[in-house]
Amino acid sequence: MKGRIKSLAAKIAVRLFLWGLLIVVGVGFVSYHYTLSSITKQYAENFHMRMLINYEYTRRVLSDVYVQVANHVYYIEQSLDKPDTQLDAMTRIVRNGNRVHSCGMNFIRNYYPQKGEKYCPFAWRNPKNREEILTDEKGDKDFDYLSDSWFLNVIEGDTCEWSEPFYDGYDNSTALVAYMVPIHNVEGKPVAVLGADISLDWLTWKLIETDSTYNAQNVFAAQVMGLKSQSFIINYDGRFITHPKSEKLLEGQFFDHVRGSESGRKTLLERKMKAGVQSGNETQERYKFDGVESYFFYTPLKYTDWVMVTVVPCHQIDMLGTMYVLKLMAYVLFGMIVLVVVAYIYLKIGLRKRYETDKLECERPEGV
Repeated sequence: MKGRIKSLAAKIAVRLFLWGLLIVVGVGFVSYHYTLSSITKQYAENFHMRMLINYEYTRRVLSDVYVQVANHVYYIEQSLDKPDTQLDAMTRIVRNGNRVHSCGMNFIRNYYPQKGEKYCPFAWRNPKNREEILTDEKGDKDFDYLSDSWFLNVIEGDTCEWSEPFYDGYDNSTALVAYMVPIHNVEGKPVAVLGADISLDWLTWKLIETDSTYNAQNVFAAQVMGLKSQSFIINYDGRFITHPKSEKLLEGQFFDHVRGSESGRKTLLERKMKAGVQSGNETQERYKFDGVESYFFYTPLKYTDWVMVTVVPCHQIDMLGTMYVLKLMAYVLFGMIVLVVVAYIYLKIGLRKRYETDKLECERPEGV
């Protein structure tokens, strides 16, 4: 009889489990269909916020360089009659600026006749010992900057600006960008360009570091399927300012890797980026980046001609949304299994008690 009780309880429990499983699958399918879109948008917003965090970090560093240079302009302009003190000013800017790689000041033609036609006091960090600051007075034999566009733009326009990226003249391998400020004489006329150079290596590695952290949160997509988000800084023409592959740096074109899902979509993307528009409704626009369907998150960097852009494979975000829904279904399924097990135990105990009660009534003598 005990076997029959267990069998009956098991049959009821199995039926409860099957009905519950059917309900879970049905509810899960409906939930997946109607909530996946909103969950995908939520994860897309997370990537958008991560892109803005990278943006804020980069903007803060660039702002620190700007402040470091601006704080020395007054002193330099007041000591133009003392050319021998300017190397000390260049040294202070490099030493006090954590991200400053080198600093120089290029004067107009024959400003100091005793120094030659061209004169540039220059200071830079020793690549073998960053705590050591090296100095030099560059002159006529070093390089001809008087006709370069960056020099003429600052002098003639009397304006501050960030330079186009360039390679360090010493090792020809370190990518640099300079913040340039005009220096004025007592008459208010621009007579020199003060430039502080920062290395782009730190920024490239910072983006690689943050991308690695975010990709580690979705190991299956990143490691198994090879779907990894990538962050870059490009200029308005699409040239890579940062790239994990050195051969792409300052040479490769971002838009050469992009294909629009519809005709004209790529052209529209280029126009928006060059116009300094920040991305919006990212999950409504899909592009192909190196053949992988992707979402783009981008924003212009203030006071520069740069754009911060993060490329995220669509399937990476879709998978995060799918895993979220499946996780919720797993919790519900686990709760249902616990409920069925409890129901099975109570059924078995209840049926046994009922059997024992009926047995006692059958064995009780008549009239008792």
